[in-house]
Amino acid sequence: MTRWCKRHPGAVVVGGWAVLNAVLLGVLTGYGESELALLLWAGAFVLLTLAATAVLVSSRRGPRELTDYGVPGDNGAAVVLTAFGLAAGGLMFVYSTWLVIIAAPLLLVAAVFAVRHRGRGGSSR
Repeated sequence: MTRWCKRHPGAVVVGGWAVLNAVLLGVLTGYGESELALLLWAGAFVLLTLAATAVLVSSRRGPRELTDYGVPGDNGAAVVLTAFGLAAGGLMFVYSTWLVIIAAPLLLVAAVFAVRHRGRGGSSR
């Protein structure tokens, strides 16, 4: 492994993911996939390439890539889980009621996190 790869592992991971998507786009093209599928896959490739570039630019600003970041407390987790649960619940009306299997546990876990957060005095950290 080169020194550059050790210094910028985030960019290597996202860039590798983009390269893999480019290879899969070539395979889809070779098998004559529909134009819509090719456009969607190409969009994913472009987004991953932009993400890899953003990670590379941010990692070049300094050796802060391995900085220890604080994880949001239960309140932040409750908000994210509630958002995903409500999104799955909304999609339930479009696709089918089977999405309740995904939405209900997410909302239940979000409620448990919110109650635990409130029981501890409500601090976010």
